[in-house]
Amino acid sequence: MKNSKERRYEGGAKHKSAFMTRFLVVCPNCQKDAEVSVDNPWRLNNGQLKCKNCFYSEAANDLVCYHVSIKRNCDHCGQLIKVTVPNQKNKKSTLRIPCPHCETVRIYQPKNQEDRLIYQSSSNSNDPVFNLPLWLQTSVKGHLFWAYNYQHLNEIKTYVISELRERQSNYYMTMVERLPQFIKSAKNRNAILKIIEKLEKGQQEKIKVKNFKQSLFYHAS
Repeated sequence: MKNSKERRYEGGAKHKSAFMTRFLVVCPNCQKDAEVSVDNPWRLNNGQLKCKNCFYSEAANDLVCYHVSIKRNCDHCGQLIKVTVPNQKNKKSTLRIPCPHCETVRIYQPKNQEDRLIYQSSSNSNDPVFNLPLWLQTSVKGHLFWAYNYQHLNEIKTYVISELRERQSNYYMTMVERLPQFIKSAKNRNAILKIIEKLEKGQQEKIKVKNFKQSLFYHAS
């Protein structure tokens, strides 16, 4: 017989995507907390980065670039022409290229490969738009604990506190059901709640961000 005093989880059938429109991150400019926001968790190109501390801002669309390339045989000497012009802001419809072998100049239609710049981070938990370290992250008994934002953190807290956890949906795995086992384990309940309390008070470990970006292949155009 179940104990009527057991705390039941009543968070509802929330998918992970319900918490993926706001991300608290480490600001690349001042190293304090900033926010990355998106209108749709499945479309990240409209993401915005804003810091309330130093007023730094950045748009994900500004990070898109193109690698423009030509790979074909010269119609004069027959030798291979292979040229790539990296990090172009806009697509190129034509390129005027001299053959490196016979120096014959021709105008070609190039391939435009879409690319996106992201921040270089040593953290294992980053936002999906800029790859900046999440602000709400720390270690618990050798495991990485993180949350996208305070709403996400509070939902995890509600689940950890609960002693009676029933399946919330028959159609998909909810966010809390996908949590790592070390968070779900009853023996870690007190340790997890202490860590959550520290994160709520802003007592997390500080993570610095290198203030430069690296290129990350995004998708072919």
